[in-house]
Amino acid sequence: MMNDKKIKIKKFNDFLKTIGKCDKCLYNHNCPKSDHSLINFYKDILFAKNIPSIWTDWYNHLDAKIMIIGQDWGPFIDMQKLNREYIKRKTMDNWQRLIEAENSETKKRLTNFITISSNGKIDNLDEFFITNAIMCARKGANYRGNNINLKASTLACSKYLAMQIDIVNPEIILTLGYYPLLSLSKIFGFEIPSSLTSCIDKMPVIKVANRTIIPLYHPVAQIKKERQLEQYTRIWEHIVTK
Repeated sequence: MMNDKKIKIKKFNDFLKTIGKCDKCLYNHNCPKSDHSLINFYKDILFAKNIPSIWTDWYNHLDAKIMIIGQDWGPFIDMQKLNREYIKRKTMDNWQRLIEAENSETKKRLTNFITISSNGKIDNLDEFFITNAIMCARKGANYRGNNINLKASTLACSKYLAMQIDIVNPEIILTLGYYPLLSLSKIFGFEIPSSLTSCIDKMPVIKVANRTIIPLYHPVAQIKKERQLEQYTRIWEHIVTK
């Protein structure tokens, strides 16, 4: 009989194969000012497994108690660069080196908020399963919100987020920004206000299906540090020690 870890790995392999067949958001290019289409990089499973980033380091975190959900992966060209650097030397040391060298402002600020709110007990993101509400990557080279259809892609992709939640089975889910929370509202069937600030003010902690959801501002949002930290301190009140 396979142990729990092997079962989760098999389920995640099956998940990647399933999402690799999806083409729902690949042709949303009807906007006259920008191409809203995306790139499904899971069609090449080996490529998807070989991107050393905190956002794609799935297999090392399948037993995480806390899941962090961002908005989307950003430009595909950034993922290609990481993949090429890893393929040059496919070792765990190189994988870890590339993750540690990841020069992301989101990663820096997220790590900082986690460290401060946990009183220094956690000083990195190794204990978290990190994913996104939109599972495909952007075409082009920028992160502007309006170069993809955020709402449509988020809702179309919610079933794949639900699959990840089922596999990892986290106690706590943290959402970075509005769209990850929108996805969860569809998955678990609860209503949310139309703005993130209202969500955080009115629903600072959401209990659903034996899970705790904590909505957060995105780490790089123009929100005062003290206001940001108010949300992160709630995490540690809901961890179940086993």
